[in-house]
Amino acid sequence: MAYSRRLFIWYYPRFTRFEAKDFLLRAAQFMDGTCPLCVIDNTSVILAGGAGPDAVFAPEMAAFARALGFKFMAHRVNDPDRKARIERPFAWVEDNFLPGRSFSSFDDLNAQALKWCVEVANAKPKRSLGMAPEVAYVMEKPYLTSLSIVLPAVYEVFERVVDLYGFVSVDTNRYSTPERLVSKTVTVYKHYASIEIHYKRTLVASHPRLLGVRDARSTLPGHHTIPKRTPRQPSLQAQLLCGQSPCS
Repeated sequence: MAYSRRLFIWYYPRFTRFEAKDFLLRAAQFMDGTCPLCVIDNTSVILAGGAGPDAVFAPEMAAFARALGFKFMAHRVNDPDRKARIERPFAWVEDNFLPGRSFSSFDDLNAQALKWCVEVANAKPKRSLGMAPEVAYVMEKPYLTSLSIVLPAVYEVFERVVDLYGFVSVDTNRYSTPERLVSKTVTVYKHYASIEIHYKRTLVASHPRLLGVRDARSTLPGHHTIPKRTPRQPSLQAQLLCGQSPCS
């Protein structure tokens, strides 16, 4: 935030408009409100074209911003005053949070990042403020736009045909479906943390989303059953040839 310098961090394995929406929603919830303007660094994830004063924002991103109570503003290219406010926090995170840490997963990384924001970044006094960001945030909070009771959901929808092995593919990873749906068309909802598969408007599978991996598989119990095989008995002719006659 421009006045209090309150910081929020969240990491993703990639950054598309889906991740941008998820981040903006998480940030708005962390700040418990939004500012009227969200200044961006002319990122193509949010822009449809142009830059600075001539920027054209992607309609879906502009609509998402309105749902959270703000609008985007792209700063002028190479504007040092605007750019510094955006770039300095990145440098601070890269030089202070990341060095010497290890992470077992993206969930672990983001849990540590959130803890660092609360206990270090927002608790440490800043010379430019004369106080900690968390203290300045208390004065800034009354001026924020309150969040709506109903917040916009962040998800993507795909139509997929279940392959011969009973899987559907999303972002190079494969998720199982019941075997009866092989060759059927299903609707897949991709959320940040889950993959939901629907068939004829009915939920048939819900998987934890695979993050930070490629060409991996998630198989739910009971989806791909292995039929039990009974021991095959030799035919009567084979038994006779082996000297195993039922009459002997």
